[in-house]
Amino acid sequence: MSEDIGLFDAIHSQRAIRLYKADPVPDELIEKILDAAIRAPSSGNRQGWGFLVVKDPDTRWQIAEHYRANIRPQILSDRPPEDHRMWRETKYLADHLHEVPVFILACVHHDGRPDDFARGATIFPAVQNMLLAARGLGLGSVLTTRHRGHEAEIKKILNIPDNVEIASLLPIGFPADGARYGTTRRKPATDVTFYERWGTLLPRI
Repeated sequence: MSEDIGLFDAIHSQRAIRLYKADPVPDELIEKILDAAIRAPSSGNRQGWGFLVVKDPDTRWQIAEHYRANIRPQILSDRPPEDHRMWRETKYLADHLHEVPVFILACVHHDGRPDDFARGATIFPAVQNMLLAARGLGLGSVLTTRHRGHEAEIKKILNIPDNVEIASLLPIGFPADGARYGTTRRKPATDVTFYERWGTLLPRI
């Protein structure tokens, strides 16, 4: 069940999984993911997060209907969206979101002021911990925010109060056949890291 992999193995192989099996996810694995979430740092150590686990099929269907209503191409390219694997998988996830066995909604309390860095600093480290924990347990997930176009409707379905914002919806499930973990393609750190002054790259010897 658990792959028992090392921290850096998880960091280097954790990637967005958008295709899932419908197999149920044991509660003890969800509890481990949530326990990883609350180990994260937060702004001022206030721990102003809240996590909502949704397994009920009818509720997942209602959420998925609103999620699908906000799906649209966001690929910057001259090619049509359907030519991009990421777009195809994103569209597939939206079409089949209700089939994913578990949703975890990562939420954050706020005082009504405009969104700020502190709010993100509170919730997104916890989200990353959940993604890494899912990877270590052999589960797939992906950080999604497409619900935000219909957040008010979703909050009403789930009885989420006004002073709580849904920062991310994480589908949780076992990866479908063909959906694999693997090293992500990123710019090398040497291309995006400066030393002493902005714009000064590490001298190459």
